[in-house]
Amino acid sequence: MPRRAARPVLVGKVQFRWYALAIVPILAAVYFGFTGILAPYLGLVGLFAFFFWLTSLVFAIGSRLAKRSGNPRA
Repeated sequence: MPRRAARPVLVGKVQFRWYALAIVPILAAVYFGFTGILAPYLGLVGLFAFFFWLTSLVFAIGSRLAKRSGNPRA
């Protein structure tokens, strides 16, 4: 069977400054939602966004560490 060509890399470099910028409104939604300043469901949406953000950060760090190990496609 012929070997498939490798897919192109969509994100060339991870820029961690966007993670620091994105956490500010997420934490604000969680705080204001759970203290009652905003609607309580916004706190739950912010909590979901926080776990999504955290998962994304873990995968970005893992991607950065895998690229330094010498494997260019990992």
